[in-house]
Amino acid sequence: MIINHNLMANNALRNMGINSNSAAKAMEKLSSGLRINRAGDDAAGLAISEKMRGQINGLNQASSNSQDAISMIQTAEGALNETHSILQRMRTLATQAANDTNVEVDRGEIQKEINQLSSEINRIGNTTEFNTQALLKGDGTQNLDKTGVVTDVVFGGGATNNTQATQLVTIAAAATAGSSLTVTLNGEQINLTYAANATAANDGKIVDGTNTGNAAQIYIDSTSAAAADDADAIASALNAVIQQNSTLKGGYTATATSGVVTIKATAGGQFAGAAGNIAASTASSTTFVSAAAAASVGTTTYTAATADETLVLADTAAVANLVGKGMMIGDHEIEFYDASKGAYTGNAIGVDISGAGNGTDVAGKIVAQLGTKFDDVTITNADNVLTFTSKLQGEAGNTAKISDGGIQQEFKATFQVGANQGQQLNIDINDMRSIALDITGKAGSSDAASGAAYTSTNTVTNGTDAITREASLDVSTATNATNAIKTINNAIEKVSSERSKLGAFQNRLEHTINNLGVSSENLTSAESRIRDVDMAAEMSEYSKNNILSQAAQAMLAQANTQPQQVLQLLR
Repeated sequence: MIINHNLMANNALRNMGINSNSAAKAMEKLSSGLRINRAGDDAAGLAISEKMRGQINGLNQASSNSQDAISMIQTAEGALNETHSILQRMRTLATQAANDTNVEVDRGEIQKEINQLSSEINRIGNTTEFNTQALLKGDGTQNLDKTGVVTDVVFGGGATNNTQATQLVTIAAAATAGSSLTVTLNGEQINLTYAANATAANDGKIVDGTNTGNAAQIYIDSTSAAAADDADAIASALNAVIQQNSTLKGGYTATATSGVVTIKATAGGQFAGAAGNIAASTASSTTFVSAAAAASVGTTTYTAATADETLVLADTAAVANLVGKGMMIGDHEIEFYDASKGAYTGNAIGVDISGAGNGTDVAGKIVAQLGTKFDDVTITNADNVLTFTSKLQGEAGNTAKISDGGIQQEFKATFQVGANQGQQLNIDINDMRSIALDITGKAGSSDAASGAAYTSTNTVTNGTDAITREASLDVSTATNATNAIKTINNAIEKVSSERSKLGAFQNRLEHTINNLGVSSENLTSAESRIRDVDMAAEMSEYSKNNILSQAAQAMLAQANTQPQQVLQLLR
């Protein structure tokens, strides 16, 4: 027997500690309901369950996002429901106005209501919002509409004292034999036609409305772009045309190497038609050219100025077509308007050309209204020729921009409808205001699709103020009213199509929410099996450890009494 080391007491103490620790852990699990309270409880299980927990949280938030998206869509669709009602009323009024039992005064009263209803459609489009985001006014990426034309005039010569602008491309004029090439890309035909016996460009003037020079013309349907006979230039113009065409955009690229233009399909595009090479040629002069536009208003070739930039204004008919067009002069954007048909409401610097009968009149108005507004550009008029002189040294390859028409936009939104990156749903809502529906337009113009006329003066507001900005459908005669019916029918179809699209988005999102709910439920079940404690089993474990701990305490007491037996030997 020994007394310095009580081995039985040590053993009882060690087991009591183990049982006490096990009981404490069991108590922790029972009180938290979790099998894993720290990494030491189950290192691998913790890592797996945390990944699952993140996925579950993402799925739940994606479901909430989808519900918010449905609310946004319902807001837009509800507003379009009222737009539908207004259009139906306008159609009824147009039908009434088409009946010759009505006299001029009667149609005048009908016209007043149509004006107000058109303004109300604008108000709905301008004020319908979700979380401060406008839904129906086309806020989003800008897209050229079917009537808008943007022409880039390229200064392709040596350095000139022109106004500074963005460099686009340098294109050289040259003499070449007449030839042509046709390429069909995905059903879109591109014709490249070269003028025979091309001559050097006419230096010094930009001629608006006159076909001059000898540049190769590149066409896709009604969209045109012009380029001189140089491989690099033609490749650039081809790319510009391709980018403007939704069928071809992203599917093809044009490059120029050693004087040969190569068109490549980049996204499964198909080639058809003739194949051939476009040879480069030398040039002794340079030319302005018009780049790709959303819709063509004629092919115009522009030539480079060697000193100041000049604009030669065209005849009376061309002057009338200037309304709604404009240009960039340095950093200044100007736009022509007719004050007799309403106040200028654009964002550029307006130039009133009302009453101008020829180029000289327009030139005088430009000088009178803009001559003192620019610090970096001087504008003078002599013999029907406007001269723009920059105080800054220009560079080769500068561009001026002439715009015709407006832009039609669409609201775009991306919804995160999944737990992971890239699990998104994109929606777009088109501009649903009056001008986008073609029930308003430019004063004195007409709707090309139906022949419906617009009033001679602006009669429609944006719905939030009293400023008339657009002209409404004219129902002052039976013929105009009949044509207006077709335009309104087209507008109703546009709204119906948009509402149908929004309804499809909503139905899709409802299925998305159901799927997210099922995924979250199943993943939560799997995560629970890893993370949650089995209360019954753990209670049994706790009871066992608690009893063992009490037994160890009793045995420790017994072990501590054993050394006292040594005293019996010492008596």
